Amino acid sequence: MARSKDNRPNRPERPRMSVTQARDDLQRSGQQQGSPGMLIIALLGTLAFIAFYYHGLVLEQMTQLTGGLSMLDHRITGYSLEDVTALAAVMDDDALGQLNWVHKTAGIIFPITVALAVSVVGAWSLRSVPLRWVTLASGVIFAVVDIWENIAIERALHELTADAVATASLLTQLRWVLLAVLIVWLVILLIQRLRRRSSVD
Repeated sequence: MARSKDNRPNRPERPRMSVTQARDDLQRSGQQQGSPGMLIIALLGTLAFIAFYYHGLVLEQMTQLTGGLSMLDHRITGYSLEDVTALAAVMDDDALGQLNWVHKTAGIIFPITVALAVSVVGAWSLRSVPLRWVTLASGVIFAVVDIWENIAIERALHELTADAVATASLLTQLRWVLLAVLIVWLVILLIQRLRRRSSVD
């Protein structure tokens, strides 16, 4: 061991850490523990799976119980009393019960997942607090309209009245318009976030 002039062993110098180094270490530590982006990817993946299951599988399979007639949920442009009457004529109690079960399960999970995904992506991507609240409100409104539409569709199939059908048809059209707007908004938010991240890097 090296000794100083007064015959005392020299102590090794302690490494000094600057503020910049500490900040960089904290950033790297946060990245290693996980990023909100991973949560967003998982949430969007869940949403895509539920959407495919609900609209691509379950509701499409319901057409086998109606002789090929599509469910009212998928009639984007709306429907008339004659359309609902024709559908109700080929749906027995078992088919109506199956539709009710679908609406109470995937029909509730899907709009809630959409609202959650929109809210989380908005909070992650937007810096403006008012815009975050608007995004959250939009997701909640969609969920309310979607669930209300499920109830209105079943009422229309049971009552077969002009008022019930008109309400259900309007909600179906409104629901699809809101869903399209939210999908476009989600894409815009994600692109904006990616651009901001690339500019920082």
